[in-house]
Amino acid sequence: MHLKNIVINYGFAASPFGEIFIAWFDDKLCQLSFFDNKEYETDLFIEKYTDCKLQENNRKATEYAKLIFEKGAKPELYLEGTEFQKKVWEALIEIPANSTTTYALIAEKIGKPKAVRAVGTAVGANPIAYLVPCHRVIRTDGTLGGYRWGLDVKMKILEFESL
Repeated sequence: MHLKNIVINYGFAASPFGEIFIAWFDDKLCQLSFFDNKEYETDLFIEKYTDCKLQENNRKATEYAKLIFEKGAKPELYLEGTEFQKKVWEALIEIPANSTTTYALIAEKIGKPKAVRAVGTAVGANPIAYLVPCHRVIRTDGTLGGYRWGLDVKMKILEFESL
């Protein structure tokens, strides 16, 4: 289901891993991302939700960031994607903190053992960083692999979780 005719709030806030872009509606998070360019990130978001009314609210974004990164809150998530992507993202949510898994194991878990590349693509398309922990997925050889928001951020999050 693609969101239409609703108000989506968004804003920018600090996190332990750099500045974040966060978006929500009806107390459901629909995006959390790290970024290099505020304007580019905003443009991507606006492009994605052309059928919605968008409102910037940095104060509330900061409150969400504090709840998530300081208090460990896990707000309700709204995951918009294909059925395959949603299965992958739901499998990511089940990965315990301070542990990792591989793309191949995720593929097996969702019943598509030959779809390792497709799993990698779905992991990379995850719209909600940190809470849908794509940072916990590594290559079968034990290397970190890629990360949509940069390997530096991935390493910082994994290190933070191991404390």
